[in-house]
This record gives sequence, structure tokens and C-alpha cells, in this order.
Amino acid sequence: MTKEEIYEKANSVVGIEGMTGNERLFVSGLMDEFDKAKKSDKYKARTILQALKFDKISISRIIGYSIDSLKYPNAWDFPNENSNGLNNNEKAVLKYSNLNEIGMGAPLRGICRIKRNQNKSILIDNNCGGPAIWTRNGLKTAIPIWEKSFFSGTFQRIGIVDLKKQTLTKYKKKFRVLDLRSFSGNLILGIDSPIHKMKTVEFDYENEPIEKVVGIK
Repeated sequence: MTKEEIYEKANSVVGIEGMTGNERLFVSGLMDEFDKAKKSDKYKARTILQALKFDKISISRIIGYSIDSLKYPNAWDFPNENSNGLNNNEKAVLKYSNLNEIGMGAPLRGICRIKRNQNKSILIDNNCGGPAIWTRNGLKTAIPIWEKSFFSGTFQRIGIVDLKKQTLTKYKKKFRVLDLRSFSGNLILGIDSPIHKMKTVEFDYENEPIEKVVGIK
């Protein structure tokens, strides 16, 4: 079945917004096609759910993501430099080096430094992931930081760099693989584990316990 045929069937369904997922598949006549595609053609299975107006989180929970389908930048592929976009005295750029996979086919980690104007670059951490996300005013950035422990294995914490206070605050909460998408006010939004058992992240840093705070002068 072609993509056009899938959308033709999906668009013929009346009142689709009020239906459950199974009802959408059944009424559209795409149930059998979806069951076959889910086993052998993830792209077609995803297309069917998109045509039937499943939301992104539901699609990912049902099918899972492949790395190739992730929006750029992501934990597997992000730029070596990440600027706060300012052109004044507050201009800052995160610079990654020695980026490598934490395991075969796994997300990247590397050394991350921050450079402000013509000042020397300052080390943030030796095990930073990405991509980092800046606030709109460019004065704070949230960075996934890799850690490892005997009991928890490899995991990430959120670190927030505050340019005004010249601090890195690392929070206690642990994540599997972060895909941060927005940082506004006190709230950081994103996804944890974008290719397996995805969970949405709504991280209010004002109400999260802190692991430690270090100066980055």
C-alpha cells in the first residue's frame, strides 16, 4: 500500500479525533496493514499512525524511534559549538571536544567548555552530552551530563550553567538519555530516552533537589 493510499483511507474517516487508537485503525481499514508493517516496515507503520493523527508521543511508544528518525540535533548527532546567540558582552559559546560514543551505537559524550567573548574557555565537565539548550535571553543553558555508578550504571543528570552567577548547578534526578527541546523560565522541556520507552520531561529546576553547585569563573 502506498503512502497516498494510506492517507486516502485515513482521510475518509469521519470524527477521527473522538476515536481511540484501535477504533481509528479499524474504521479506516488499516488495522491489518499496520500489524504487518509494525513487524517488517517501521516507516510504513509510522506513516499509518501519522495519517490517523496519533500524537508523536503515542507513535513513539507504539513503534519506537530509530536514530535516523530523530530530529537534529539530538544526543547522537549535535554540533561541536552551541552559541547563546548574543552579540554583546554576554556572548557565550559552548565548545565540545573529544566527542565519542559512550558505547557502540550509543549517544555522544565529550569535554565541554564555555567561552565568553575574548576570555579564556572554562571547563564545564569532561562528560557532557548534547545538545545543550539555551534560555531565550541567553544567560542560562541546560546541559545533559553523563555519570556512572556501580548500582545505577550509566545515566545523565541535568546541569545548568548560569552566566550571571558563574555557576554550574548539577541536579540529583537521573535520566537515561536526554533530548532537551526548550528552556523557558524555570521549566526545561524535552524527552528522556527518545528511542526506547520514551518519557516526556518537564523539569522545574526551582523545585528539584540539587546534587552540587560549582563555580565556573
